[in-house]
Amino acid sequence: MRIKVGAGLWLLVGALICVIVLVLGLFLVVFPQRNKVSEVEDQIDKVESDIQVEQNRLSQLRQLEKDPEQFTRQIEVIKRRIPENVGLAEVIDLIDYAAEEAGMDFYSFTPSLPVAAQNYYVMTCEVVLNGRYFNLVEFFNHVERLPRSVKVVKLQIGEADAGLPYIKANITLRVFFTSTTGIENLVTKPTGGGGGGGQEE
Repeated sequence: MRIKVGAGLWLLVGALICVIVLVLGLFLVVFPQRNKVSEVEDQIDKVESDIQVEQNRLSQLRQLEKDPEQFTRQIEVIKRRIPENVGLAEVIDLIDYAAEEAGMDFYSFTPSLPVAAQNYYVMTCEVVLNGRYFNLVEFFNHVERLPRSVKVVKLQIGEADAGLPYIKANITLRVFFTSTTGIENLVTKPTGGGGGGGQEE
């Protein structure tokens, strides 16, 4: 009887040792190898991404070789979209044009002093328009197509004095430029629109 118990005990000890060896093998061999495989896969993905970037650059260089003036044209487009000067009168004319084309009444325009943002200067403007909702949607479409970069960052809609379906839209816009030239010409009081029938508040 003692012999049978001893044999069973040895079998149990042997099984425990096997389990311990298996667990140690998982932690010391299998899991580290999996981590290495994952690191290698990440490195492969990075290399493939770098290769794709370089291929895109090579494609651009080849395109420039075929059309050397392309780069110059792209620079000119950027300069028109983000000019050097603040050009306040130009901004008012562009907003007035977009409002008139959309059938909105350009009521007022209030610029704020520009602030520096990385390599650019940003001027925030408050614009008030009157009209119908669908005319407002058309106004935003015209803003997107303006030759100068003008971004809508905030919109508040209320009932116009004429009542619904006419609305009063308070719109916050941002325009960008690259130097401080002309900032001294900024005004701080509301300025009425031009051909859109605007007036000072």
